[in-house]
Parts: sequence; C-alpha cells; structure tokens
Amino acid sequence: MHPFFSVIIPVYNCESTISLTLDSVLEQSINDYELIVIDDCSTDDTIHIINSYKDRFDNIRIIENQENIGVANSRNKGIQLATGKYIAFLDGDDLWFPRKLEKQKHLIEENNCDICCTSYSFIDENTFDIKKPYIIPRYIDYKMMLKQNYIGCSTVSIKKDILTDNLLDKSYQHEDYALWLKLIRNNAKVVGIQEPLIKYRIHKKSRSFNKKNAAKGRMTIYLKQENLGIVKSLYYFSCYAVNGIKKNLL
Repeated sequence: MHPFFSVIIPVYNCESTISLTLDSVLEQSINDYELIVIDDCSTDDTIHIINSYKDRFDNIRIIENQENIGVANSRNKGIQLATGKYIAFLDGDDLWFPRKLEKQKHLIEENNCDICCTSYSFIDENTFDIKKPYIIPRYIDYKMMLKQNYIGCSTVSIKKDILTDNLLDKSYQHEDYALWLKLIRNNAKVVGIQEPLIKYRIHKKSRSFNKKNAAKGRMTIYLKQENLGIVKSLYYFSCYAVNGIKKNLL
C-alpha cells in the first residue's frame, strides 16, 4: 500500500544540521510516509550521518548522486522515485514541528486541495529562534502569489499527479517559486495553515539572503516564465519589494 506522503530531502554538505532535520521527521505524530534523501555529492560527513539513520526509519531510501546535479534536479529525482499521493519537500537544514504532516493530511482530506502549505517560524544558523513567525493566508490565488511568495518550500505538500509533467526548472534562481506560480496559474487549489509548523533556517550566505540576486531572479520569472510584460512585471515587482520589506521587519 502506498503511503500518503513522500518526504523528499535533497542534501549537500549538511553535516551540521541534517541530524536535527531527520529527527524532526522521526518525531512526526503520524508515520504514513516514505522518506527519500538525495545526497548531491556532499564532501563532508553528511552521507555517513544519513546512513546512521537507516535502522530508525521503516521506509527510507538514500540516493547518492554520481555527480552534482543541484537542488532542483535532486528534488526532481525524488519526485520521480516517489510512491506517495502527496510530495512533501524538506530542506536539509529546516525543521518540522511534530504534527506538521498530521495537520496537513487532515486539511488535504477536508478540502481536497492540490497544494497545502503552512506558516513558519525562523531560526538562525545556531538553531536559535529569531524574528516573529510568518503567517500565511488560508487561501492563496495566482495574483496573490505574484505579489508575494506565501509558500515556503519546506512547508509544502503537493499532489504528486500534478507534478508529473511539472518538474522544477533549474534555470530559474527561485525554481520553487516558479513552480508554485505555474501550478497555481493552471488552477491548482492551494490551502494554507495559519499555524507555524516548520522552522525555516536563515543563512547569511544563502541565495535568498542576497537581496540583489533575489530581485533579479524574481523579475526573470515574471518576464520569462509568466510573460507578464514589462509594465505588469514592474508592478508586481514593486509589490514584492514592499512585501519583502514588511516581512523582514517581522
């Protein structure tokens, strides 16, 4: 019998955080999931730490890439291997609250939604809580997503059927945001949980921390993937910028 969730964790040099991440999966209040961990040629002790968890999970697959293919293609590989009804992404440095999957499963079954995401709190590189939690709306549509990315990658669970022909595109800097827009534009139903159910780790050297590159990546998605034209792109970019400032002030 197939599990409800396929949890996909792409990792690269996560030796300092991967144990906490895997522990947060082990501590889930339901076990209706399989776990797929894809190591993208880590050069530290990541793969050895992951292998030490083999006996602790009932249903785990550990994939070692033969060459470094990047986070987007590693997630795509996990999607293609998944047998669950819904795909739940988790980064190798983020943490789930114990009832994350349970609450998402309940909401998915209640609303028959294609995408379920949650609010989230923030931690720093040393796992200390920082800032106020980011609370998302109950329902999210396409125009809302153009103005602000409400869907954190480690919060999301997506019906696998709609991902079959819609994989992540590594040509975009924010490949997850590009995918969310594409799915929602094609009428995927999104329902959000206002309760923070993950801890999102902020690294000063991460792609998202570099605001200049993030802004450039956002405009590329507006213009290239969404074909909004320069005027609409500038409008939605201004909304993104204002919302980004508000979010950073939390």
